[in-house]
Amino acid sequence: MRAGALTVGAVMAAVLLAGCGGGTGDGGSKSPRPKGGSASATSAKETRLSRGTVRRNVRAAAAAGGFDRVVDRVVDRAGTPARCRVIAAVPTDDVPKAAALAKVVADLKGRGWEQVFRKPEDGGVTWLFTKANWGLYVFTTAPSKEDPDGPRFTFSGQRLDCPNAPATASP
Repeated sequence: MRAGALTVGAVMAAVLLAGCGGGTGDGGSKSPRPKGGSASATSAKETRLSRGTVRRNVRAAAAAGGFDRVVDRVVDRAGTPARCRVIAAVPTDDVPKAAALAKVVADLKGRGWEQVFRKPEDGGVTWLFTKANWGLYVFTTAPSKEDPDGPRFTFSGQRLDCPNAPATASP
């Protein structure tokens, strides 16, 4: 698990440094865009997702795969949800079955998430999806000696346009 977490962290850092997924839209809108002056405002609004929307997408995708429980894992120092991150574990006894994961991936794609890559590794699989201003990893891991009871199925999202340092009010 530790090697998988390091790999996921390194890939997420590379994506963030490269600026992947920032401001490119959500992979196409199903409804026609309005003509005239409001098109750019609508387009700009569609290129940004809220943390709540990403959480709803994660929960819906997990449910589509037959997983009935998702546990949020990231909060800020005050115990409230971190606004630029979504990390959710799906409790499972073992690595999820391929058919269930295929349903999760299909649901995310149906919601407009674009698959950037899929990589099998260490008995699990890692996917990277992007949509609007977010990058979302979906990964599974096999039990290891270092972490025999760790999560087997996790979603890890990062808002790509979030500032690195928290804003502070000036006096």
